[in-house]
Amino acid sequence: MSFAGLKKKTTQKSYEKLLKNIRKSDTVIPDKITSVGILADSRLFGSYDISRNLSQKLGIESRHFEIIIFENLKDDFVAQHYNTFTEKDFGMYGKVKAQNVQDFINTNYDLLINFSNQNNVYLNLVALQSKAKFKVGFANDDLTNLYDFMINVESNKIDIFTDELAKYLQILKLIKK
Repeated sequence: MSFAGLKKKTTQKSYEKLLKNIRKSDTVIPDKITSVGILADSRLFGSYDISRNLSQKLGIESRHFEIIIFENLKDDFVAQHYNTFTEKDFGMYGKVKAQNVQDFINTNYDLLINFSNQNNVYLNLVALQSKAKFKVGFANDDLTNLYDFMINVESNKIDIFTDELAKYLQILKLIKK
C-alpha cells in the first residue's frame, strides 16, 4: 500500500469515527440565512458561476458566500477564481494541514452547502468538521448523519438542486424572495 493509500484509509477511519459521534439533536437552525459556506467538487463545476447563480436564487448577495472547491483534476480556471484544496492538504488521520481549509471549517456560516454527491472523504470531512449552523447536501444514504437537510436530485443537476434549496429555505422562512 502506498503512502497516499494509507493516508486516505486513515482519513476514512477518522471520518467514520467522527460521524458516529455526531449528535444531530444539537443542530440550531438560524433565524435567517446571512452567510453561506459552499463546498464543491471541481469535476462538477469547471467554469460554472456558483456565486452568481446562488445569489439570484437565494436572494443573498454573493459577497456573503465563501466558496472552497476540492480539486480532483488540475483546472487553471478553478484555481484562479476559487479557493481550492486537494488531498495533499490533509495529513494522516485527516488532520487538516492547509490554513484556508482550517479557516473555512472554523467559520460559523448560517448555511453550508455541499455540492458533491460523491463519497469524497475529504469533502465530507470538511463538511463534518464545519462550524456551520445548518448543513445541506445531495441525498445520499451514506451521508444521512452528515447533513441537517438533504435534497434528492442527481448530482449533475445543479440548477434543480439550487431551485429546490431556495424553495425549502423559503418554506422554512430562512430566506425571503
